[in-house]
Amino acid sequence: MHMNKDSDFFIKKYLKNQPSFMSYIRVPEAMLFSEYSRLIKRPVLDFGPGDGFFAKTVFGTGLVDCGLDIKNDRTKHIFGKKIYKKILFYEGTKIPIKNNSYNTVISNCVLEHIPDIETSLREIYRILKPRGLFITSVMTDKWNDYLYGKKFFGKFYERYMRKIQFHENLFSYSKWSAVFRKSKFGIVTVRGYMDMSSSQHLDIAHYLSAPSLLSKIIFGKWQKFPNLNQRLWNKSVAESIDTNVPVRDSAALFFILKK
Repeated sequence: MHMNKDSDFFIKKYLKNQPSFMSYIRVPEAMLFSEYSRLIKRPVLDFGPGDGFFAKTVFGTGLVDCGLDIKNDRTKHIFGKKIYKKILFYEGTKIPIKNNSYNTVISNCVLEHIPDIETSLREIYRILKPRGLFITSVMTDKWNDYLYGKKFFGKFYERYMRKIQFHENLFSYSKWSAVFRKSKFGIVTVRGYMDMSSSQHLDIAHYLSAPSLLSKIIFGKWQKFPNLNQRLWNKSVAESIDTNVPVRDSAALFFILKK
């Protein structure tokens, strides 16, 4: 499976279809998943796909075999989009899939939200075929350190953002590596993609994206005027992209792990 999409493609997709602030983090993630898509072998499972927009943007429709998530208001919108060949829901512990079923599991910014991270990793390891790959992105403790709002509101702002963003696991690079190794994964590749500047741009952009929320409430779509939104945000997003941030300094990490 090999995708040939560049940053301009992903910026356009996100600025036209999602809340504006999402572009600062989802575009570099999409670039990294696309860059390493040559390593992805089917069958493929997407662990925690949400509404499926990320997988559709990076991989298109029908190339990811299964989407697995906890059923809630966010994930129910997967239905009807034909992004995955099948959708499975579970309770967040035992994955209803046989051992050694998938060559590749992908997961984009999901693991930091899971309370029982070790159980989930054991289950992902179990369903992977021997020498299968787990390709995932995660947020780190640097995200808290880099929050722009901390300049004004200190620890209160850090606690507030962690609560509303449901961040259960914001580990350092060393801690994430240790957690993966404890679950028997070998680390093939690690890339950093959110430095202090891009993290602060993302934090500020949460509030500047209020028109996106209003558009969603009033019109049922994140961008009522997508071409205008692209002109307003394109340059800032493009200039913030860096997929080669030193791993110990990055607020987000991209891992390729092997069973």
